[in-house]
Amino acid sequence: MSSERPEPLSGKDEGSYAYLTIRDRMPTILTKVIDCIHRKATEYTRENKQEHAQDARDIVGRLSKLNYEMKTNKKLSMVEDTKNDAHLWNEFLKNATSLVDGSKISWFSGAWLTCECFMYRKIYEALALSKLHQDFDPFREQKQASFMSQQDNIASLANILVASLDAFSESSISKTQELHFEMFLQFSLWGNKCDLSISGGEVVAENAGLSLKLEDLRKHILVNNTSRIWQTLQDQSNQRIDFILDNAGFELFTDLCLAETLLNLNKAQVIFLHLKDFPWFVSDTTQEDFFWTLKKLKESDVESLSKLGHRWEERIQNGSFVLKKHFYWTLCHDFSQMKSTASELYDELAKSKLLLFKGDLSYRKLVGDRKWPHTMPFAEALWGFYPAPLCALRTIKAEVVVGLEEGKDDAVEAVDKDWMITGTYAVIEFHQ
Repeated sequence: MSSERPEPLSGKDEGSYAYLTIRDRMPTILTKVIDCIHRKATEYTRENKQEHAQDARDIVGRLSKLNYEMKTNKKLSMVEDTKNDAHLWNEFLKNATSLVDGSKISWFSGAWLTCECFMYRKIYEALALSKLHQDFDPFREQKQASFMSQQDNIASLANILVASLDAFSESSISKTQELHFEMFLQFSLWGNKCDLSISGGEVVAENAGLSLKLEDLRKHILVNNTSRIWQTLQDQSNQRIDFILDNAGFELFTDLCLAETLLNLNKAQVIFLHLKDFPWFVSDTTQEDFFWTLKKLKESDVESLSKLGHRWEERIQNGSFVLKKHFYWTLCHDFSQMKSTASELYDELAKSKLLLFKGDLSYRKLVGDRKWPHTMPFAEALWGFYPAPLCALRTIKAEVVVGLEEGKDDAVEAVDKDWMITGTYAVIEFHQ
């Protein structure tokens, strides 16, 4: 392992994706939250619910202040609520410094990972300090609309999964099982393209011929360690697999299809599904999102969707799906800090046969969101984080990637200069 990690990505680098995100994308997201809650205040006023209206206006005031501070590069303030993670945030912020001059961290001078996570934590704070909106999810409507807009894709994938359940459950042909696993692993991978916190998010696959679409997408997987993951799954002494979930909507559905496949192929007896503790990065999955999704599936007129909705509800009841939450997933800490900051979570993950980390933010936290050479080995960039064999399933939407073969980045950039920010390319990276 190198003696020192490279510098974090930061908004101090004018013109970088981090800079443009803090300047443009984050204020846009925050403004949408402010507009959402302002509309609530207007509705309350119309309904003569004055206490609710004032409470909503107070939230708008706090978020408008946050928006001003972000746009004018003010120093990051302390977390003011009393939630169970507040002391960890404040301890971190007290020691966080500018990458420009070593002074107190500001929006455009600090690590991008810190500043972006901080915005979402302050949105949560604005709600936590309210009297009547502590459980309000300002992203709920967007997440649910995204799920409903993907019904054709979801139904197509459900039909493929349901048709395969009986066909492969008794199969003793290892190669056939491996191909089946690989197909659903790739569905789960490309499901990550549906990310509402990224402008211009694309539909994963067209309604017709989902499995054929995978063949078109395969050439965009820059690192593909699927076969190594499959070998790890053959260990029958450990029957637990963990998913660190990312987005709700279509991606969550693809993740549950992969989880169902792993259970159906007898590669696990229990799947732990790690959710976010509160609304996070617009589209990340909360417990409310999970159960809303099951409800919509069960109510569907499409037989395969209804069947899966009831099947997955039964898995929750019988313990083959286990939902877990932990405050660590909504800190700005990278995962190399988990053992010292949240040792109980690290020890819990150590019980797993395989950890599947979904999405771009998980990847950024795995490798510290730093300016690594693209050829840096994935295992080394983890910087000691290794509770159990782990896999990153990620479509690339930020200017950090490791584990590439020499010259691979130049070859891709010659074809697509924006290859690191669009979600067009992906990695399936594994460390054992």
